[in-house]
Amino acid sequence: MFLCPVCRHPCQQRHFRSNAQLGRMIDVTKLLHITRSKKKRQEERRLCEKHNQLLTLFCEEDLEVLCALCTQPPDHQGHQVRPLEEAASHHRQRLSSYIEPLKKQVADVQKLISIQSKKPLELREKVQNQRRKLASEFEHLNRSIAREQEAVLARLAEEERDIHRKLSANVTACSDHISTLRGLLKEVAERCAMSEVRLLTDIRSILHRCERLDPPAPYSIQLRKEGCSLPPQYSALRKIIQKFKEEVTLDPETAHPNLLVSEDKKAVTFVRKKQRVPRNPKRFTVDPVVLGSEGFDCGRHYWEVQVDDKPAWAVGVCTDSLSRKGKRPPSGHSRCWTIQLQNGDYVAQGAVPVPLVLKEKPSGVGIYLDCELGNISFYSLNDRSHIHSFTDTFSEVLKPYFCIGRDSKPLMVCAVRDYEG
Repeated sequence: MFLCPVCRHPCQQRHFRSNAQLGRMIDVTKLLHITRSKKKRQEERRLCEKHNQLLTLFCEEDLEVLCALCTQPPDHQGHQVRPLEEAASHHRQRLSSYIEPLKKQVADVQKLISIQSKKPLELREKVQNQRRKLASEFEHLNRSIAREQEAVLARLAEEERDIHRKLSANVTACSDHISTLRGLLKEVAERCAMSEVRLLTDIRSILHRCERLDPPAPYSIQLRKEGCSLPPQYSALRKIIQKFKEEVTLDPETAHPNLLVSEDKKAVTFVRKKQRVPRNPKRFTVDPVVLGSEGFDCGRHYWEVQVDDKPAWAVGVCTDSLSRKGKRPPSGHSRCWTIQLQNGDYVAQGAVPVPLVLKEKPSGVGIYLDCELGNISFYSLNDRSHIHSFTDTFSEVLKPYFCIGRDSKPLMVCAVRDYEG
């Protein structure tokens, strides 16, 4: 009894004919199977394209698969050549060592993306804090500063948009890097599973990519310090004096040898005879200058200097790195910001000298320094009127600056007096 090979139903027919078409398909299938097996064996035992010899060696210097004839001089003379199996084992282990670092890099960049994705919120908070601070500053200025406020806030908003764009670009770069890492990780894993010849073929490229990965750096939010470029007005001076007054003292170690600093370090006088003072790199040696002991690199500070009827003087601030051996800072210099009286003329001396026209000769000068806003303002102690302001960017410690001229009248750092009305 013959059963149908498909449904297993007994077939009553006793006479069968052969299916020639099916038979030929079976023969073709058998032939394909034999051809595939033969091709696979040939791949496993590839021959040298140059010498048609079996590839059995590997050059470690050139990272190339070789046959025995390839090692003959001069091509690989003096190179380290090892058997294919030994080289494949070594490089398979070497490639495997990249798997965990690559996985770690993927995890690190994913963590970086998570951190960077939170930066817009941090940016928003910083912008809001700075906006509140700016608004507080603008409360003490008159109507003319409204236009300045609008301009500052516009720059801040543009900076916020710019940082948003940079953060987005950074996250995109991190995502692209993860894609690169994953592709390389997949390629390394596949290469490790290959036969010796295929693993070592063109291995230089994959080793180069594994060893020279350059992940994108995180983008750090840095907001520029924005503020009103106009000077604090008269109405705000009470707050300045009450909140930011400083007890400034003179630093004898910086005083020119012809200067005599009082015991309380509040007054300095020019004397004709040079003092016997120790050599000190901080000491001024050309102009009759002395600095304050206090250094300022943040916050707001106010102090007052009594000049009375001295014929020549200069007061203000300078960087702590100001040269002690040169003449008074020339025009274009940006390490010293002063108000000075010289040859009967008042000048605001900064990067560019500005002649000043004063209604009356000041008996003293109040100096207000705002490190955050980059502002230095000067006031006359006669009536607390504003004289001049500088706006700059400060990157160093600033110190009170006093140049007293070569007359015998003293210059004094006076106690800050509260004023009424």
